[in-house]
Amino acid sequence: MKGVEPGFFEVKDKDLAARIGRLYTPHGWLETPALLPVIDIVRQEVPVIEVKNVGFKAVITNAYLLWKRMKSFVLEKGVHTILGFDGIVMTDSGAYQILEYGRVEITPREVVEFEKSIGSDIAVILDVPTGNARDRAQAVYSVEETLRRAHDALNYIDPERRVWTLPIQGGFYIDLLENSAERSARLIGPYKLLALGSPTVLLERYEYSTILDMVFTVRRRVPWSIPLHLFGAGHPMIIPYAVALGVDLFDSASYILYARDNRYMTRTRTYRLEELEYFPCNCPVCSKYTPQELRQMPRDERVKLLALHNLYVLKTTIDEVKQAIREGRLWELLEERSASHPSIKEAFTKFRKTYARYIALHSPRTKGDKARGVFLYGAESMAHPKLLQHHESLLRRYKSRKKSKAVLIPITKTVKPFTRSKLYRQVKKDKVVHVLGYAPYIGVVPEELSETYPLSQFEANYELVAEVAEETARRVVEYLQRNKYQTVEIVSCKTEPWAETLTKHIHKKAMNKGIEIEVTRLESCE
Repeated sequence: MKGVEPGFFEVKDKDLAARIGRLYTPHGWLETPALLPVIDIVRQEVPVIEVKNVGFKAVITNAYLLWKRMKSFVLEKGVHTILGFDGIVMTDSGAYQILEYGRVEITPREVVEFEKSIGSDIAVILDVPTGNARDRAQAVYSVEETLRRAHDALNYIDPERRVWTLPIQGGFYIDLLENSAERSARLIGPYKLLALGSPTVLLERYEYSTILDMVFTVRRRVPWSIPLHLFGAGHPMIIPYAVALGVDLFDSASYILYARDNRYMTRTRTYRLEELEYFPCNCPVCSKYTPQELRQMPRDERVKLLALHNLYVLKTTIDEVKQAIREGRLWELLEERSASHPSIKEAFTKFRKTYARYIALHSPRTKGDKARGVFLYGAESMAHPKLLQHHESLLRRYKSRKKSKAVLIPITKTVKPFTRSKLYRQVKKDKVVHVLGYAPYIGVVPEELSETYPLSQFEANYELVAEVAEETARRVVEYLQRNKYQTVEIVSCKTEPWAETLTKHIHKKAMNKGIEIEVTRLESCE
């Protein structure tokens, strides 16, 4: 855009480690998170104009294949004219062909010069992908050779004209990936976009947990001011989790590859067309045709329609993630999606145990007028970043009122903030006590913080599982240890079974820590 340098990236909104941003290019700005459909102009069953009409502002195509198949024509017309696309065009350099065939008939400099000449908006240097290399020596070579080429390319790339992309290699060798990311980060400036390569094989094997480890490794070692692209990760199941860890851009040919194989995407799983009696979707394709009608069509027409449907699903997934970021509900979206496949469940379990505290550091505490109440479902919700932030602040920053006695009362489903309850007013008659609310997941809420977000803006499943009761009790006792009240009383109510359960856990843990707690059981909290 006029007056804005290509590659300038500004963040407009955040949640977890995800962000909605704008990446500026010669053909306008691209809102992230974004997915770029792969376009093969020689074999493109879905016309590019229809890809655009689905809502995609940017696409990616292979510069090496254009050079090999129609070099003179593309040089004469430019990549946008050849594709028939007036939006943002990213060009990959032929690394996938290296991965598939071992080599390409073009030099790293020739690729760069070709991408410059055809008018790419976002361009990639010719890297050496790690892929699924089981030979560590080959993986080391892919890292070193890619970085060598990146240094050489500094002599002839034109960062003032387009966005240059530096791929980070190392694959599932985490130590190599760390090294590659750290060294790549030193080259930012000429390179305005970093990209993580080699997840495709892992995706095909449903090794989502490994992919997230790779993303986490790279994202925490490169500056947050630089957007991160994840090559070849175009399935709706992985996109929300990768975005939550800080991925900004994706590309994928999955929409067309799946269609050629009669595979039908949804946001939570993939079906084979022959398995379907009904379409669980209302996109323009699914609202017009039945599965039976698609099965009876000529192959080319069926592939096109399936591919269009898959594109709608990918676009919907990206938009759904953006809306979750805007509302501060991305964690809840991850929880919902985690039940879609055992591999995603496994990945999310690792996600909440390994990454949650790191994510909490990057997640905003509040969202202003966009904030929504927090939904707490079960054991996974104990790692919700907003709860971790609350507990950490309570221990490190909050100074309790200098009262000798603390009284803990239940925060019920129906009365929030708890300071509006009859029980609170009754307890508060004693001027010398410090009243604390307690609730599953949330833990302790000092009375003066009762209206602080999200301590009264939450909806919770009060049917306690053991992990929720144990962890909530641990957090309550940790607070009591830190604040050293002379006397502690906890109030429970028979009409609130969860409070009875949680009281027992708190009392037991407190006794183990040498904290004496007086328990008062009431017939009702009203």
